[in-house]
Amino acid sequence: MDGILLLDKPAGMTSFSAVARCRKIFHEKKTGHTGTLDPEATGLMIVLLGKYTKLLPFAVKDHKHYHATIRFGIRTDTDDVFGTVIEEKAPRNISVEELQKAADVMIGEREQIPPMVSAIKQNGRKLYEYARKGIEVERKPRKVRYDSLRVFEEDGVMHLDAVVSGGTYIRTLIKDLGEAVGEYAVMASLVRTGIESLKLSQANSLEELETSPVFTEPRKIIDPSLPVLECPFEADVIHGRSILLDREDPLILFEKDGELLAAYEKREDGRYHCLRGLL
Repeated sequence: MDGILLLDKPAGMTSFSAVARCRKIFHEKKTGHTGTLDPEATGLMIVLLGKYTKLLPFAVKDHKHYHATIRFGIRTDTDDVFGTVIEEKAPRNISVEELQKAADVMIGEREQIPPMVSAIKQNGRKLYEYARKGIEVERKPRKVRYDSLRVFEEDGVMHLDAVVSGGTYIRTLIKDLGEAVGEYAVMASLVRTGIESLKLSQANSLEELETSPVFTEPRKIIDPSLPVLECPFEADVIHGRSILLDREDPLILFEKDGELLAAYEKREDGRYHCLRGLL
């Protein structure tokens, strides 16, 4: 089956297992997703089925919205409450205003060191594979962007709403935020509430997928920074022929009557060449 799903991943399940469940429900071997969530995290995942797995390189990847809760006073080997406690220190009474002021300083582009529990590969192995053996390796910082950070307190618990670039680790953000106010801080819970204009409220639970799935239009999951043009030369695009256009965009997508046809890239000869057919 060809389709695009917005899935509300439950806690206690890996992203791989969630996609495998979708594969079984829809009897589709070819599946993919646009970004993992930790097993204990919940929230929005974009799952691609069948021919729509071709859209993966062009899917939304920035302005990811998260809601997290923070626990102060402990440091763990995973930077969240699910890891082993390495050190404890009774926290002082931190005000929302103090924490928000520290968060405001962090807004914008910055470098972030990935946690050891991440799936980033180093020397051919994923970092969490080293971590499982108790090995810590030096990690190169990665450029990320924090677009919005809002701190608030509710029932004695500190909350964080964040809008960040793809590849950002919220657990690391929280650890860094704690360090900025001189305290240990770890992530206590995490929900991905949105990606670009897509919202968690639009997502299906796994149970809903079994009985009444709602599919999403392909156009809605395309990165908004990519130009999508009504196809001027349908036969040429369908057959993958190069096209001359008076444009400077390095990458464009063609559609016809709302259906995505192909991705084209501009090359040194000044023409646009087919990068990938999307039919």
